[in-house]
Amino acid sequence: MNFDPTFSQQLSIPIRVFTSARDVHRVEEKKMMNKRFAGLTLAAVMMMAPFATQAVAQQGPPPPPPGYGSGYGPAYGWDAPPRDFQEIQRQGFHDGIYGARKDFENHRRPTPNNRDEYRRPPVSPRDRYAYRMGFERGYRVGWDHIMNRGGGYSFYGR
Repeated sequence: MNFDPTFSQQLSIPIRVFTSARDVHRVEEKKMMNKRFAGLTLAAVMMMAPFATQAVAQQGPPPPPPGYGSGYGPAYGWDAPPRDFQEIQRQGFHDGIYGARKDFENHRRPTPNNRDEYRRPPVSPRDRYAYRMGFERGYRVGWDHIMNRGGGYSFYGR
């Protein structure tokens, strides 16, 4: 069978004719080099992936949420006690927020009467009323913040 170049041109089919075993070897060697290059490229990408994730993880803290003033921190946010509170009331306010969070985490009813800190305040007997007042207010603010309601309306029957 003779090879007719005009016949392959008429069919527009590329026909590859190897003249020797050396040509076959070169084609196979080129395929093997392409496979090796692809494998090395994949290995290099996989080795660099952990470094890329570390760079993303070290970007720093996110910006403060809305409602935080120019001072970054909780003293300027939703959990700041009212300015007219005395020190004992402030302590009760912060303990109330903490108590609301604990009651939410433990799936308890939202009432400060569940809390030991409210029933038996860790203050002197003459400061108990002020502490409880601050605790109730903090508990209400904390629970409302958790429930994303804000305000304090319809809170445990009040």
